[in-house]
Amino acid sequence: AQLLPQWIEDYIKWHQKMRSAFPGKSIITDPNAPPVLVRTCLGLCGGLHDRLGQLPLDLYMANQTQRVLLIKWIKPQPLQEFLNPPEHGIDWVFPDGVEGWGTDCETLNACAKQIRAKPNLSNIAEKRMEVSFESFMDGNIHDLNHGKYKNVKEVTFTIMSHLHEDYLERKLKELGETDMIHATPSFGNIFQRFFRPHPNVQKQIDDVNRALEMIPGQYSIAHCRVRHPKAYPKGEVFNGQYIANADKTGLPFEGRFKDLAVSIASRSIKCAMTLPDVENHPLYFMSDSSDLVTYLSRDLADEMYVQNHQEWFEDVNSMNTTALYLMARYKVVARDQNFLNAHIDKNKGRPPEAYYSTFVDLYLGMNARCISFGIGNFAVFAGKLSGTKCTVRYAKELWGGYDRGFHLDAKTCDLPK
Repeated sequence: AQLLPQWIEDYIKWHQKMRSAFPGKSIITDPNAPPVLVRTCLGLCGGLHDRLGQLPLDLYMANQTQRVLLIKWIKPQPLQEFLNPPEHGIDWVFPDGVEGWGTDCETLNACAKQIRAKPNLSNIAEKRMEVSFESFMDGNIHDLNHGKYKNVKEVTFTIMSHLHEDYLERKLKELGETDMIHATPSFGNIFQRFFRPHPNVQKQIDDVNRALEMIPGQYSIAHCRVRHPKAYPKGEVFNGQYIANADKTGLPFEGRFKDLAVSIASRSIKCAMTLPDVENHPLYFMSDSSDLVTYLSRDLADEMYVQNHQEWFEDVNSMNTTALYLMARYKVVARDQNFLNAHIDKNKGRPPEAYYSTFVDLYLGMNARCISFGIGNFAVFAGKLSGTKCTVRYAKELWGGYDRGFHLDAKTCDLPK
């Protein structure tokens, strides 16, 4: 394992010692066990970057308060259905069967309700406009060490701290640290000390690499997020459906939405080809729209399909003709879309395997040499985890005032839109 800053290595050793001394449920039930800090997801928690991109601050909080850091997801499924602790890493799994922690409940909502009743740190969203994030976080750490939670064994939290990475960096500087983590190899190394793919997810990763003849570090990715509301003007409507609902309900792959999606995808591929040597290796195309992936990688490669839709390709300047040309010229590959790309936050109530593809694509992104990214944080997260410097940004969010390219030193694609 790659070495991390000494304070993190020391915390990991202490965490391992505590989990060994208090195995299973005893980390919660034994009065001699240390207190715990439990990151929960009980409902809407965002995508993977929102959920897992804040491990550095989680570690800082747990270290500053000498609490054992655990993770407990109820929705869409327990995290350990997708990721497991690695050997010699951090065992973050909340033990099964602890009464009052999602036990003897018939529905996910009932399980979540049990855990919501536990002592919890308030989320900054609940205090928006009332207090700065720094004051908010300092107050939480004070409460855990000296205030209302000092003698409380189990405290939960859902703080979305990845939007405030500067807070942790200021605190680390105050402590004399030189590794600010978010833009250094430590960001990815922390993730590797927490997680390895579940065997079922790893099998799918291996199957994709084998089927598409992709070797880690010898392919690139183009990521295309076409159902994100900030990819379009605020309040955008397609065929009477608000784009803001698309992650949950989907959108028919037709008409203006299809044309825009294909156009965005084509730009993501063209911009990827501006990166060094990308055109000489496979380009793995991933998207939140399974229909878009199928259209580009399967339909446009089918001569009969193209013949049956000749009118789409009569205009040499159309987005369909451009996409057909790009797919023929470059080695753009994609996995079979056996499962629709279920959004981990908006599509609840599905079996674990319905969400595997999200984790498969994350790891394929982490192993890519170069990344072409646009809207959303999924590909940005993969790039931060891998530490690649070969990145290009082909689109920015149209509203909301937040620049999601943070800590990924990407060039902006200067090809005309």
